[in-house]
Amino acid sequence: MPATLSPDDLKSAVEAGVIDAAQAEKLRAMRATSVLAPADANEPLADEEHFRFLNGFNDVFLTIGVLLVAGALIFAATPQFSGSVLGVMTLAAAIFWLLSEILVRRLRAVLPGMALSILFVAFAATAIVIQLHATMGIESTSDPWAELAFWRYPSLLFSVPALAAAVAYYVRFRLPFALALIALTAYGVFRSALHAYGLTEGADTPFIEFASGLVILAVAMTYDARDLKRRTRLSDCAFWLHLVAAPLIVSPIIALIKQSTADSATTSIIVLMTVFALGLFALAIDRRALLVSSLLYFTFAVYHLLSGGTLETPGYNARFISTSLVMTLALVGAFVLVLGVFWHPLRQRLLPLVQNTSLARYLPPAIQ
Repeated sequence: MPATLSPDDLKSAVEAGVIDAAQAEKLRAMRATSVLAPADANEPLADEEHFRFLNGFNDVFLTIGVLLVAGALIFAATPQFSGSVLGVMTLAAAIFWLLSEILVRRLRAVLPGMALSILFVAFAATAIVIQLHATMGIESTSDPWAELAFWRYPSLLFSVPALAAAVAYYVRFRLPFALALIALTAYGVFRSALHAYGLTEGADTPFIEFASGLVILAVAMTYDARDLKRRTRLSDCAFWLHLVAAPLIVSPIIALIKQSTADSATTSIIVLMTVFALGLFALAIDRRALLVSSLLYFTFAVYHLLSGGTLETPGYNARFISTSLVMTLALVGAFVLVLGVFWHPLRQRLLPLVQNTSLARYLPPAIQ
């Protein structure tokens, strides 16, 4: 038996609930020590960042079908087509849940599951918001659609049902991506609750983002600590949490840089130092996802800081700003390329420096 099981077979068996992670590890050990099956050259490396995104092109095909169904339901909710927006939203949430039973729970399709989880959470929460506006006697001048501006101004009336829907989806389907939705909606609940009860002002928003990012990062590293070899779905769970945590941590740092620097040269230096520090941390915990997510936000923020969001900003020396912007992006890009090419050798040199710290138990071994 061990000689015929590939690493992907074992991972699929764990995700399907056929065996648990401990049993999978025993089977891997048997396979590695068997004289009939020497160690597989294709076995995932301990410090490689593997995550399952596609089972095949059929997942893309299925996702397109899901999105077309979603588009049809959105058009069906318009006043020209249907008089009951609540009914369409409720029906849509039910449809996406049933599709998840087939595509996610039975076929284990990851990309369609990601689309379905987002759609279910969005439609279910929207239905609840509309119903609450109808039953709570909210004045007619209040627009229920204003509650749905969640990503920019998270409201308590939307974020709470969205969080409940995300939790329900994860509990039922165990899709790692759903943890990202839980993290985002939980952040929305936390931020909007503090604002609703007058416990925070606008100036406190960076602190709230930073604290929330650190909490999500801590949860992600807890998942990593339970799967240092990155072989089970726990590693996938950590991956998505790292992607969510990074922008929340970086955003207040950017805000602080903007407030504390007066010229573009100083801004460039501080940005480069921040990227370097994040790169070292990502290298230590072996999570490129943390750095990638940070860099996507940094790229937009650096452009915004050094050019004011336009190519020619009145009141600034456009030539000097343009030079700073180009040099900063070039140096950050060069740093990323160096990390990408020399990731393993750099980890070999970095890990001995942190082996005696509290971070050590979260670090996968380096490849020799």
